Amino acid sequence: VATVPAAIEAATADQPAARLALAAAVASPSHAYLFAGPTGSGKRDAARALAAELLAEGAPEPDDARRRVLADPSPHPDLVWLRPAGTQHLVDEVRERVIAAASYRPFEGERRVFVIEAADAMAEESQNALLKTLEEPAHFAHLILISAEPAALLETVRSRCQRIRFARLGPQQLEARLASRAS
Repeated sequence: VATVPAAIEAATADQPAARLALAAAVASPSHAYLFAGPTGSGKRDAARALAAELLAEGAPEPDDARRRVLADPSPHPDLVWLRPAGTQHLVDEVRERVIAAASYRPFEGERRVFVIEAADAMAEESQNALLKTLEEPAHFAHLILISAEPAALLETVRSRCQRIRFARLGPQQLEARLASRAS
């Protein structure tokens, strides 16, 4: 059994199925993932933890790369984290920060990671534009789409991603998570 990296272990403490899938993803990364599950289930933390492991692999200083990716906002040059500015992702932002940038070689290590938070907030035009990148990514590019409503994504987008499912947390788990963030 492969060891689960500490950041992934911490991010998926309440998500055993996602932890197993992410441990496998570190060992043999896919080009695209869809982190699907309810709001507050830990998808964002798990995406950051996976990005940290992917970018630490082959980095000149893996621990330093991991530390910088785990920071929010991250100063790591090979991590692009896209959050919608309002209720929707802007098509131009998806085109410039993800689609065009996914072809640029990594600045530091061997990989680049692109995280699209609230991927379901991409308009159909953005999703269609992203398809070619999902179908034929550069060998060093990894995409992580985070969605609380994966059905809002086009089937063509969903089918090109490896799905990592996150379950709804119970009341005690949510309470513990909120308490840890407040301290």
